[in-house]
This record gives sequence, structure tokens and C-alpha cells, in this order.
Amino acid sequence: NMLFPSKLPQNEHIEMAAYHKPHQDVGGDYYDYIQLSDNEVAFCMADVSGKGVSAALLMSNFQANLRALFKHETSLTDLVQELNSKVMSSAMGEKFITIFIAKYNFVTRVLQYVNAGQNPPLLISNDTTSQLSVGCPGLGMLDELPTIREGVVIIEPGSIITCYTDGVVELENMREREFGESKLELIILDNQNQPVRAINEKIVSLLRSHKGHMPYVDDIALLTTRFK
Repeated sequence: NMLFPSKLPQNEHIEMAAYHKPHQDVGGDYYDYIQLSDNEVAFCMADVSGKGVSAALLMSNFQANLRALFKHETSLTDLVQELNSKVMSSAMGEKFITIFIAKYNFVTRVLQYVNAGQNPPLLISNDTTSQLSVGCPGLGMLDELPTIREGVVIIEPGSIITCYTDGVVELENMREREFGESKLELIILDNQNQPVRAINEKIVSLLRSHKGHMPYVDDIALLTTRFK
């Protein structure tokens, strides 16, 4: 799939694994990983409103813009503002994109991020969980984003971040109960010493048993990273 990186890093700094299940032939979820420099990487998780070909086209256009604009020296605030105007001009306010985007420095262990209306990723560190929710509204809703707040976190060794799209937590069972964020959190906490691929697999198998005979009604995407 052209939207997804063919290979995710497994090295002395980070271990990353992803899972994606499109609801239709073409999906509107997107995750990415970019090596910005020797010491710095970026990763993101995004979701486009709507379904089908037009949503997928907007997302592939968005990916091309993000990769062209994101350089080692780019500030996240400038990047997000620029991406917002790109989405605005291509979608004309008819669709919008939510995105969590972060860059991480191996040497300083600083993670900077902006969450533009995306489900807040979960950070598990020393058995405590926090949400990465600082940011701004989704992209393509407003001509110009009034304020963009940037989150900054020092990442402890052994920490895990799981990014996910709303299709994960909003998946309903036969009683119309959503899978929910607290269940997702518990799974990651219970499996935090497992390889990241195994954490994703555990989430997926519990999603499957939660929904039972109910259909998937949205794309599902997970991106889990362990920081060494």
C-alpha cells in the first residue's frame, strides 16, 4: 500500500510495529514514519473524514505534502499550519483530516508533538498512563488555525506510545457497547513487556472477540512504539 512505510524501525533506539485493516477496499487512515536525521525521527497517525475513493485521494495527497514539507529543521507548528492550508485548498471545507504528529530525538529523549483533533495516543511509562492530547483542531476545518499548542514530553527508557484511530475505540459489540479507551489502556499495561508487534496483535484479537458477529464499520489502525 503506497500510503504506508514498507519497513518500520527495530533498532537500539526504538521498536515500532503497525496494524491496519481498511473497512473498504480503499482506506482513509494513514500512519507514517520518517527518519529526519541521524538522531531524529518523526511519526504520525491520521484519519480523514468520509469514506471511499475521494477520502483516499485526499489522504494520499496529504501524505505527499507531509513528506515534502517535513524536514529536520521544520517546526511542528509551521508544518501543521502549512498542512492545514493544503487540506483546506484541496478539500474546500468538505472533508477534514485529524492527525497526531510527533518528532523524537534519540539523544535528548525529547518528544515534541501536535495533536490536531486525533484520538490522543496513550503513553505508558513506569506503569502510569497519560494521553498526548495537546494541539489544535483538525485540519481543513478552519482557513487558519488560531493557535497551535505543542506538547513536549521527556521519554523514559522502556516507555510505550500507542497511536490509534477512532475505529479502534468506537468498535461496537452486539449490545452497542464501544470497545473504549480504558480497555485499550488496560491491554497495553498488561502487555507492556511484550514486543510491540505482540501488543498490537493482542489488541486486534480482543477487538475481534469484542465485536463478535458485528461488522467492522470503520478502518482500524494502530502504531505502537517502544523507546529503548
